[in-house]
Amino acid sequence: MSIASLIVGLIVGIALVVFGAQNAQPVSVRAFAWESTSVPLVLALGLALLLGVVLTLLASIPGRLRARNERRALEQELEAWRHSAPAPVVVDEPPSEGIDTP
Repeated sequence: MSIASLIVGLIVGIALVVFGAQNAQPVSVRAFAWESTSVPLVLALGLALLLGVVLTLLASIPGRLRARNERRALEQELEAWRHSAPAPVVVDEPPSEGIDTP
């Protein structure tokens, strides 16, 4: 891990602590028929962020599986082409004398 990434992580961590300290007032959250008791605002925002990350990961699974299967098929096709291609012919020609090449 580089020093720059450690510094950026430290700055983000400090910003999150300050944000949490400044947003500790209680709020109630309603979603459809469910209602929460009073929870700190920073906790409600953190849970919303976590829910968004989880839903995004779940939504990306089909595309990732499709891409993985396509990559495997292309790798197999490439191997088949490598095994079926004739070996390259190497011709050793002495350099021509008297002809200048740039």
